[in-house]
Amino acid sequence: MSTSPTAAATTDHPRPDRRRERWVGLDGTWEFSFDEPTFDTTIVVPFVPQCVRSTVAETARHDVLWYRRRFSPPGHGPGERVLVHFGAVDFTATVWVDGTEVGRHRGGHTSFTCDVTDALDPGADDHELRVQVLDEYRPDQLRGKQTMTFPFFVHYTASSGIWQSVWCEVTGPSRIDTYRLTADADGTVSLDVDVVGEQFATVRMVIGESDLVLEGAAGSGLRGRLVGARTWSPADPALYDLRVDLLDAHGTALDTVYGHVGFRTVAIEGARWLLNGEPFHQRLLLDQGYWPDSLLTPPSTDALIADLTFVRDAGFDGVRKHQKIEDPRFLWHADRLGLVVWEELPSPFWLAHLEGDLEHDATAEWTEAIRRDRNHPSVIAWVPLNESWGVQDLHRVPARVDTVRRLVAVTRALDPTRPVIDNSGWGHVDTDVVDVHDYDQDAERLAARWTDIEARGWDRGPAIDGTGSSDADDIDAALRRWRAFVDPPEAALVDDRWMIEALPDTAVWAPGCEPAPRTAGPLVLSEIGGIGLAVDANPDDVFEYASARDADDLLARFTALVDAVERIPGVVGWCWTELADVEQEINGLSTADRRAKIDPARLRATLDRLPWSRVAIGRSPG
Repeated sequence: MSTSPTAAATTDHPRPDRRRERWVGLDGTWEFSFDEPTFDTTIVVPFVPQCVRSTVAETARHDVLWYRRRFSPPGHGPGERVLVHFGAVDFTATVWVDGTEVGRHRGGHTSFTCDVTDALDPGADDHELRVQVLDEYRPDQLRGKQTMTFPFFVHYTASSGIWQSVWCEVTGPSRIDTYRLTADADGTVSLDVDVVGEQFATVRMVIGESDLVLEGAAGSGLRGRLVGARTWSPADPALYDLRVDLLDAHGTALDTVYGHVGFRTVAIEGARWLLNGEPFHQRLLLDQGYWPDSLLTPPSTDALIADLTFVRDAGFDGVRKHQKIEDPRFLWHADRLGLVVWEELPSPFWLAHLEGDLEHDATAEWTEAIRRDRNHPSVIAWVPLNESWGVQDLHRVPARVDTVRRLVAVTRALDPTRPVIDNSGWGHVDTDVVDVHDYDQDAERLAARWTDIEARGWDRGPAIDGTGSSDADDIDAALRRWRAFVDPPEAALVDDRWMIEALPDTAVWAPGCEPAPRTAGPLVLSEIGGIGLAVDANPDDVFEYASARDADDLLARFTALVDAVERIPGVVGWCWTELADVEQEINGLSTADRRAKIDPARLRATLDRLPWSRVAIGRSPG
């Protein structure tokens, strides 16, 4: 039996959960230009031109970006196919090889592949790869926390163009496109493979060192059971090596893909969230996934591992990945290190409406994200919407309730094995988990608001921040600040009508969507805290919900709030804002360049003393 693959875990393959042996990385120095294909400068891919690591460091707006480089595919023979993969390109990409268009992709956060075989110049030893990117910073464009001009409120510097790795692989004349792997805690496993090319080929799956071998016709699905399989959990992140072969009629491999398997089951049972059949109480960190010198792009694989290691060493169970679909290497190492992840679709600009073409874009990109990432045991929840961004005013506009329902239906159809959190924060329509955001800094008041909330008809009362101001006051001030900074066309959106819609009705459920008693599902406070501690920032140019004097004060405030939350009957999890500072936001437990504000050992010791650490599995805290 082979578990926790160590050799594979150290690979820097851009997608280690679905890798082939014959590949070559295409990151590094490319020719580059803005606006027109003059290629008069260079850029370091996969870093975006707005960041320092790209060597361009240009934050002025440019809607069109051009990239070019030469490449040589790894050795390939007659009949084999050459693929060029893009981890993510923001926002619309057109790709040419040796002057022939080979693919287009729309959506700034998900991966795509171009089969370039037929475009390769047979007389050339190397080939030209050219990419045009269009990123218009439109309000009706999925972009997460990226802002149009420069940082404001809780939005950050934009990232345009190629921002995840590019690489080239070689396959046989037929190949494995995608596959869907389900591995439950009892050792049962199923594999469904989508094949490009020969449809009468055979699929073979090997788990571990021949611990389980299954074969069947491509398209028929493989089903089996690994007797005695170790379950994956944060306490024991057991992984098994996986190999999937596509075989021709003679048993010759046309394509082989390598990855891993984690056997685990996630379920919602009444008001409990279960992992492998046992109650799972989650302590999470909100993770924006930004770095000061590289923005959305991780500086290195080691940087991703360092973030995850901090989360684990500080005593947390995982992260709520916020407004970002992360680099696949992040999920690979979350699997390996035993950390759970909530995956969330980046929203359009705050005031845009998810309707028409924009809803189509959201559905398409979310579909690509789920299909890419659903094999990871670390992913335990899908979050298509956050705080009604894109469906604001859903409490008064029934059509936006319908939009939420459609996105939830798509999510469940793509993956019925995980909970779906429909609209994180408030305004739930159809959700498996009732999650709420509350930055109240008064621990007793916070606990009182959510104690017996269902019995009180889900009436949370007014939301209060650390200064005592109301949501309306906060958002009105934020909109005034935002309006003063941004350029048209976005500033033109903020008229009285938009301002009214921007004020969130923080009712837990949308009208008419309230569940029957005791059927709502588990309750999670998925954003709390937000306490700032300025280490390097100018205190006059920061965003925070409350301010700590020093590390001891920050730890004391952290302890008081999470202790109060863990004593609320029925609450099964919380998420602290946040892992690291981001530009003007200084409420991280580490600085933007990942210097810990509090020793992780002190955080772990604190969490080990709190209620959930002292009670038996299955008992409620309190």
